[in-house]
Amino acid sequence: MAKTYYTYRIRVANYERVQVEKWNAQHQDLGQPSGVFRYKEKLEEIAPLLQIARQKDELNESSKARALGEALFDVLFNDELRQDFVRFYHHVVQQEKQLLRVELDIDEQGMPEVAALPWEFLCLPARANLGTIWMGTVPDFVLSRRRSQWIPAQPIQLDKDEKLRIALVVSAPPDLPPVAYEPVQEALEKLASEQANRIELLPIVNSANPDAIDTILSKEPHIFHFIGHGRLVNEGNQEVGQIAFVDPEFDEAMWVDADYFSELFNQHRPGIVMLQACEGGMLSASQAFVGTASRIVQQNIPVVVAMQYEVTNSTASRFARRFYQQLAVDDPVDIAAQYGRRAIALGSTQYRKRDFATPIIFMRVQDGYLFKRQEGGEVESEANTASSESNQQPAPEGNTQVTQDVKQYGDKSMTFGQASHFRIGDDYYQSESSQKKNNGR
Repeated sequence: MAKTYYTYRIRVANYERVQVEKWNAQHQDLGQPSGVFRYKEKLEEIAPLLQIARQKDELNESSKARALGEALFDVLFNDELRQDFVRFYHHVVQQEKQLLRVELDIDEQGMPEVAALPWEFLCLPARANLGTIWMGTVPDFVLSRRRSQWIPAQPIQLDKDEKLRIALVVSAPPDLPPVAYEPVQEALEKLASEQANRIELLPIVNSANPDAIDTILSKEPHIFHFIGHGRLVNEGNQEVGQIAFVDPEFDEAMWVDADYFSELFNQHRPGIVMLQACEGGMLSASQAFVGTASRIVQQNIPVVVAMQYEVTNSTASRFARRFYQQLAVDDPVDIAAQYGRRAIALGSTQYRKRDFATPIIFMRVQDGYLFKRQEGGEVESEANTASSESNQQPAPEGNTQVTQDVKQYGDKSMTFGQASHFRIGDDYYQSESSQKKNNGR
């Protein structure tokens, strides 16, 4: 039986309080504790650690990484909230043997500098007496980012034998430094060969422009993996992220902003978009990609993954390979990201470098089971099966309803416990190829 989720959602909407909402696998309210948000109190302590993390070669020992992780933990968790979290973690993971999802919901518009902090470094302080627990890599634990205003995306229904289609898109303008995408391509090709019955790698796009992206999106990829250059520019006293395409007329860089990039997904919305700044890029390039990722997920893309620091090609390949391996065996997408970060940490960099905390996952699906596969005409959902078994109630025949955590569009005042009984829509989002097959085309 598949494991089910318990959820610990951390909401930060101002500089004074942290509000938590806890639910069990059936989305029953388990309490809403709160604590003091200690960002201003801890800023002097974390500022030098953040500066070290920003410098590529400065964070070179695990003690520095752990100091940053524990300091960030103390920003979110005062003593009372820490005790509550430790008890909840012990109950869910160690006693119930279930998955614990920690969702970070930070007001990006009102508190951009807080949302931009590298929360993936989070580490349980040694005084908790639970050993070393890196929240971004520990198994049976999921760390993701979410926004309360995001309406949950529905799962993507796959036909019984439908493969996960991956599109690798590379933008390498000749007037910018080279984009060494080959290690990622090789990792994906190897994975597609080893998992030939599960994964299909679409033709590589290595000179990305809007038309080329439109063309590859017409092949309905489930996963869109983009590698290229990014930058931050000042517009109206604000830093705006831009991504470089290849201008098809002049064969040079054509810089586009997040809104332009996001609009391209109106033709076909993949289940996952992964954004990777090219190796050797500036920190601002990674920041531009993270800002773009946050904007793309608002385009009703279920999952967006980005790198908050520049990474080597070998690190990016290690993450991508493990991430896609887990998806190929029908693991939840957030668990796949957790294992991807863990694969980085268990590699040569270990916890001495910032690499393990670099991948960020933005989620707008409810339980992480993004892809649902049909078996014998029925939609099989491991998450729904597990939930039904824990309720000891059979699911209604043909039921494909998805419980959502919103009552209606624009209603942000409801708690998850109130909204968990509301169902919106009767159908899964189907990949377009599945719709054509089901319609006999």
